[in-house]
Amino acid sequence: MRQSAGNIAGTRRRVLRHLGQLAALAGVTLALTTRGHAAESSPAAADTVSAVQTPAARFLFALDLDGKPHNIGDGDGYRAVAIVFLSKDCPISREYVPALNRLAAAQDKYVKFLGVISDETCTRADARKFQQDFKIAFPVLFDASGEISDVLGPTHVPEAFVLDANAQVVYRGRIDDWYGEPGKKRPQATTHELADAIAATAAGRPVEVAKTTPVGCPVERATPGEAEYIPTFNRDVAPLLFAKCADCHRPGEVAPFSLLSYADASKRAKFLGSITRSRKMPPWTAEIGHGDFLGERHLTEQQIALLENWAKAGAPEGVAADLPPLPEFPAGWRLGKPDVELIAPAPFTVPADGEDIFQHFIIPLDLDDNKTIVGWDFHPGNPAVVHHAIIFMDTSGVGRKRDAETPEPGYRTSGSIGIPVAGIVGVWTPGMTPRFFPENIGLPVRKNADLVIQLHMHPSGKEETDQSSIALYFADKPVERTMAGAPLVVGSLMIDIPPGSNDYKVESSVTLPIDVTLISLLPHMHLVGKEMKLTATKPDGTVESLVWIKDWNFYWQNNYMYREPIRLTKGTRLDIMSRYDNSSGNPQNPSSPPQRVLFGNGSTDEMCFGIFQVLADKRSDEQKIAMALMQSAFKQWNEAKIDEEGRRHILDEAGKLFGADGAALNRLLNAGRRAAPQSADKPATSDDASQENRDGK
Repeated sequence: MRQSAGNIAGTRRRVLRHLGQLAALAGVTLALTTRGHAAESSPAAADTVSAVQTPAARFLFALDLDGKPHNIGDGDGYRAVAIVFLSKDCPISREYVPALNRLAAAQDKYVKFLGVISDETCTRADARKFQQDFKIAFPVLFDASGEISDVLGPTHVPEAFVLDANAQVVYRGRIDDWYGEPGKKRPQATTHELADAIAATAAGRPVEVAKTTPVGCPVERATPGEAEYIPTFNRDVAPLLFAKCADCHRPGEVAPFSLLSYADASKRAKFLGSITRSRKMPPWTAEIGHGDFLGERHLTEQQIALLENWAKAGAPEGVAADLPPLPEFPAGWRLGKPDVELIAPAPFTVPADGEDIFQHFIIPLDLDDNKTIVGWDFHPGNPAVVHHAIIFMDTSGVGRKRDAETPEPGYRTSGSIGIPVAGIVGVWTPGMTPRFFPENIGLPVRKNADLVIQLHMHPSGKEETDQSSIALYFADKPVERTMAGAPLVVGSLMIDIPPGSNDYKVESSVTLPIDVTLISLLPHMHLVGKEMKLTATKPDGTVESLVWIKDWNFYWQNNYMYREPIRLTKGTRLDIMSRYDNSSGNPQNPSSPPQRVLFGNGSTDEMCFGIFQVLADKRSDEQKIAMALMQSAFKQWNEAKIDEEGRRHILDEAGKLFGADGAALNRLLNAGRRAAPQSADKPATSDDASQENRDGK
């Protein structure tokens, strides 16, 4: 039976209206311009985008003489870092200490000022005595294995370097012109090259004089043919483990063993070398150079080689005078006293064994008024079992309903959220540093909203309990920009992976109809996912890699917060490419033998989402994204080559995820599919919307 043009338009309006309701209930904007298929021989554009070159100083770190770790090149919270190489034995280095103290004291919070001692003949205890005797007031790093010196290459001490927030060296040379040459100095300096370079870099200006000749004691470097350096635990390995591993690898934390002592580390020396060489540890699945993120966990090649060489040398302990103090871990809320402190409603029991648990705890905010969140912190109640947490808002009441249906606190899923989302606060992983949102940016929250904490917990071998807590910090004055209440979600519902397929590809894209600023990005797949890449193609054709997970691991998901927010202008195309391995060769495949995998919420289902936390220039423009993407979803539903059984499963699962009636949506979409092609390609018009308003729909 043929449908009239009026019936077609009416069907189309109903479908789009229901899709709009789906998006509203989900709290997300979903782009479904997708293709799912076995991987083709010619890679897509997203497969070929190259990494941004990473500066050599990007991942330099060292412990200072008090045992505090410093990441030199990460640009986290500062605009410039000044580094001055010092020596306890060089008289010019010693004489400059008072001037350096004054210069360090004059800097604001956007400048990091550090000293470095890099001398094989100097123990940590010797360096500490030098710092105390000369009353050095700024942090002094002990470059135990010489990596900082190798990368920056000082020729004299003292010699100064200035790095910008991108870890690029913008100045190197003398501190000032006080010394013209060794033994000859002025009554006082007349030029101040280091101070000028710091000021220019902090202000975002070019440094006028980028290089000068340092005056001091020459740095003596090893020459070819000299004995190979043998690292020891006390001097070389302990600082690395304390700074990069001890957040998790200490008693009572989530890691299975401690690495705080020589006895702990030496019996695992070969393992430490191999696990870091494989890049499985420290846990950071995003490829370096594809996005510039806060809190990146990454070891340099030299740091990995140090662990390997230590193991090859028999894991020597070294001398006690080289051992740094044990790391101290902050207690309490690290961002200060919060405006609201919330705790899970009741202790939750984690059994001794079994599958990992994804439990969602509902905590009513009960605020007096609407607020804007500008920061947060999370404390796991039992670090031994809490793997990670996703914190988000719910204003639909669906979370409370699901909680009421279970006898234990909260509700459980197989890893998905399972309810509408009204704003993602953040993702917590062990060892991460709590931060306020970027300056003058906040997340609006309604006074009657519920905070939901999804805890990923894993059995420890004995029965445990957890009752985690979170601190929220509110803006004390209006912020200039607010994050979208619902994140922008680019991805696909149209997933149909045949059993045995080891390289099934899903692609999706959306072109932004408005200007936005990208704050963070959370990729999401399930157990047969193996790779995900997200890119932005600008209107001028340039392609920027946003994040690339080359070796996907469902149990190590993260919300990637950009060090600097990324501007995405109208006309930018966001692309997501994901690959899946549904073969028996995938050790995480939940089905043996492999079964057909469709979109869904369960552990045997799959997903393909990139969750973008964005700022629209105008909050009123957010609806433009929703409308554009709902039409894309309708068109893709028409074009997908998935049978009716698969479609019913997908819509039922979408209904569970978004809080919509999957069966009703299925009927509407199938009706719309039969009404194509006219309705599929014709965009919604203002006349359609006006007619719906007149009809009271």
